[in-house]
Amino acid sequence: MKRVTQVKLLLILLCNLIVFNNVLASEKKVFYAGFSFSGNYIDKSSSIQFTNQLINEKDENGIDIISKSLIKTIKKVKAKNFNIDFDFADLEKGLEESVVMAVVLDNETYFNEYEPISKTYMNNIQMFFQIIFYNFKTKKLITSIPYDVSVPFFTKNEPTEKEITNYIREFYTVGLKDMNSEKKINAFSHVEKSLNDFELKEKYNLRIGVTSVKFEDKAIAAIPENYKKNIKPLENIFAQLFSSRLSLHNDIALVPYIEGMAIGAKMKQQFVNSDIIYDIELPKPDYNIDLTIRGFKKVLAKKSDVNNIYFWATFLNLKISQPDLNKVYMDDDLKNVIKKSIPSQITDINDWYKFYITTYELFDGFSYNINAMDEKWILKTNKTDEFKKSMQNIGKLMVKFK
Repeated sequence: MKRVTQVKLLLILLCNLIVFNNVLASEKKVFYAGFSFSGNYIDKSSSIQFTNQLINEKDENGIDIISKSLIKTIKKVKAKNFNIDFDFADLEKGLEESVVMAVVLDNETYFNEYEPISKTYMNNIQMFFQIIFYNFKTKKLITSIPYDVSVPFFTKNEPTEKEITNYIREFYTVGLKDMNSEKKINAFSHVEKSLNDFELKEKYNLRIGVTSVKFEDKAIAAIPENYKKNIKPLENIFAQLFSSRLSLHNDIALVPYIEGMAIGAKMKQQFVNSDIIYDIELPKPDYNIDLTIRGFKKVLAKKSDVNNIYFWATFLNLKISQPDLNKVYMDDDLKNVIKKSIPSQITDINDWYKFYITTYELFDGFSYNINAMDEKWILKTNKTDEFKKSMQNIGKLMVKFK
C-alpha cells in the first residue's frame, strides 16, 4: 500500500513538472527597448513639442523622466505568454533573433476653448502612442497596439507653452485625475492594461490597418491653415485616431499607418537620447481601411440676444476591403453632428476643435457599435439598410483579428 502511494506521488510530481515545463516553453522572452518617437511625418519640435522639451530632464542616474515613468509601468505587467527582459545590453551583444518591444509616441495635438459660463479655458492635449513588437535582426514589425490618451485641464487664463509643458510633465510622472473616474492616470496607464490582456502570437496570418486617408475639397476648406500647407500630419492624426478607437473597442492589433502603404513600407523609429533612426519594415495589411473625409459643416440653428445654437458636423466615407480577393465589406457614408449653445457675445469660436470632436465621436461610435449595435446610433449615422448590413459584416470580420 505504501509503495502504491509513493508511485502515485511520483506520477503527480512528474505531471506537475511536465505542465511547468510546458508553461515555461510557452512563455517567450521579449526585450524591452524603451521609449521612442515615430518620425515618418513629424518634426519633434512641432508635432511633439511638449514631450520634446521633457526628454532632456533626467534624474540622478541620467534617466529621462519619461523613460523612468514608463519602466515603472512595464515592471508591473503580468503578460499572458511572454516575459519582459530589461537587459537590452544582452540583445545588442548578438541575440539577434529576439523580439523587441517599445512604446512609441507618434503625435500630440493641443486644443483650447474658452468657457464663458465658468470663465475658464478648457484645455485638451491628445496624445497618440503605439506599443510595437518587432524582430531585432530583420527589423520587421510583428504587431502593434495603438492607443490614444487625453490630457484635459482647466485654467483661468490661456496657458503659456511652459504651463502646458508642466501639465504634460505631471501627466507623464505622477499622473492627473481622470475626469470620469477621479482616479489618477498617467500617459502609460493603458500600457499595463493592454499588455496584461495581450497574447503575443508566433505568427499573424491576417492583418488589418488604415491604408489611406483623403480629405476632399469641402473638408480642406475647414481645416487650419498650417494643415493646408502640409496635410500629411493631419492624415496621420486621423489614421491614428481611428486605429486607436478600433483597437480599444475590439481588442485587436493593427498595422501602423504609412502613406502609400505597400510591400516593404517602413516606419522610422528614434529612441530618446539617441540619434540613431531605425527603419521598421511593416507588413502589408490583408484588409484595407480607407478613410475619405468628405467635409465639415457648421450651422447657426437659432439666434437670440442671449444665446446662439450651433450645429457642427463631420461627413466621411469608410471603406473596408480585402483587395487580394476583390471583396468589399463596407463602403458607406457616415456622419456625426454635435449641438452647442454659445453666449451671443462670444464671436471667437474654435470651429476646428468642434469638428475634431465630431470626428472623434464618429470614430469612437463606429468602433464601439461593431459589437454592440445601438439602433439610435445607426439611425443618426446612416439610416440605410445597407449600412446596418455593413456593420454586421464588420462585426464578423473583427473576430479574425482577435
